[in-house]
Amino acid sequence: MNDLLIPLQPHVGQHVLLALSGGSDSVGLLRAALEAGLHVTAAHFNHQLRENAGADEQFARDLCARLNVPLAVARADVRTISRKKGQGIEETARQLRYSFLTRTAKEHRTDCIFTAHTLNDQAETVLWQLVRGTSKATGIPPQQGRIHRPWLGASKDRIQAYLQALGQDWREDESNQDLTYTRNYLRHEVMPRLRELNPRVEEALARFARYSREDDALLLDLAGKMTPYSRWDSEPDPIQRRQIALWLQKVGIEFDHQHIEQLQEALKSPVVQHFTLPGNHQVTVQQGKIATPQVYPRPDFSYPQHWQLRYRQDGDRIRLSGGTRKVSDVLTDRKIPRSDRDRVWLLAEGQQVHWIGLTPAVWSKGFEAPKGDVHWMKLALQEAEKARDQDEVPIGAVIVQQGEVLAVAHNQCEALHDMTRHAELEAIRRASEKLGGHLTGCTLYVTLEPCPMCLGAILESRITKVVFGAKNPKMGALGGVMDLLRSHWGHRPEVVTGVLEKECAALLKASFARLRQHAKGETHGT
Repeated sequence: MNDLLIPLQPHVGQHVLLALSGGSDSVGLLRAALEAGLHVTAAHFNHQLRENAGADEQFARDLCARLNVPLAVARADVRTISRKKGQGIEETARQLRYSFLTRTAKEHRTDCIFTAHTLNDQAETVLWQLVRGTSKATGIPPQQGRIHRPWLGASKDRIQAYLQALGQDWREDESNQDLTYTRNYLRHEVMPRLRELNPRVEEALARFARYSREDDALLLDLAGKMTPYSRWDSEPDPIQRRQIALWLQKVGIEFDHQHIEQLQEALKSPVVQHFTLPGNHQVTVQQGKIATPQVYPRPDFSYPQHWQLRYRQDGDRIRLSGGTRKVSDVLTDRKIPRSDRDRVWLLAEGQQVHWIGLTPAVWSKGFEAPKGDVHWMKLALQEAEKARDQDEVPIGAVIVQQGEVLAVAHNQCEALHDMTRHAELEAIRRASEKLGGHLTGCTLYVTLEPCPMCLGAILESRITKVVFGAKNPKMGALGGVMDLLRSHWGHRPEVVTGVLEKECAALLKASFARLRQHAKGETHGT
């Protein structure tokens, strides 16, 4: 079989729209597609940029008439449109051309669109991307949605030899000799010099692009699997860059490599940093990630009628255990981004604030907060203190369902001579016995980030939510060492991190310091 027909075999029997300029590449692809048995409709776009543009259009009409191929034609004054848009002619031409192809494919109900990009086009594109300093020199993708480029591995010489064997002529675009166009300069001035170094340089550049695309696809997949509670600054640099790019794309902010590098550098800084990106978009980087616009909670409890639910105002103050403070200072201490501070709900009497809608909420002294994450974590801390008093690693756990405690537990590894008797597992066993099976609708509170063993039990028991205090840098399965929830396990609980983190970490630190001191004492006594 003709080697040029092999890439077309997956499309045999399909109806394809083929972009036909009249050059050797597109004419060759048309003849090959017909030879392979594809149902073809051709599409020619006249950019009206050259004197011979009309002759190219007529060539396409005559060729399609002779081959009995339906042809759609469109024209546009690209130069005028480019001037009005304030962008380059090449970019404007590309946008108009692909818009025409997409529209025509829809009208003719084709299965896909063929463009005749070749190995030479791929090499030139990769080279231009490298020269421009593009962050990812991945070349031209073989497929973008409905657009397929089956001849990216075929050289222009091979295609022209195929046409010559058929006795098929083609059009030459005289503008391809104009060295003021970057691609033409690369083609006629740079590529010949590179062939002197490597006669197969096109293949080498295309291979580089393919490997780069494959690497990029893997890294994008890993970046896309980051969980909401992940800190970006703990990720490898390639993942950080792609996570930043994904976030900017998601919120519709234009960016270049300089913006990504600025934001990436800010991830590594302990100082909150603010940036103004194109379009006057304000972006804040803090605590190892880009601060996303947060929806702050409204009160989910009843409160006195004379309390007013509102946003902050100048002069607002709240009475705390350490004295009265400005609400603005409290928000600053809690590291709430400046752009978010006017979206935090308050309950107040005049300028006296009683409740600030953060997570966890801030209550004025003298008012009892409804039971929430902080309340249950305090109960878990009490269990951890019991473990400390029994010379166990001080970790405590509580399982709650609809405001009712189902189980409390702490580490019992030493007492039971069993290293699997972690606080989480003990609590899960007790709660499962009470409910008779799965723990759907339950929340697990634990003072230290669960290890892989405990996370497995959490998944198997179908716990709905996990709240932990301190990070576990040695055995943590939710980001401390590795975030196992980035993979699909059939069940993914909601995860809340850092509740009473300082208190939980302090208990562990003090306990280990005491154990080390005790060990030193025994050593000196022998």
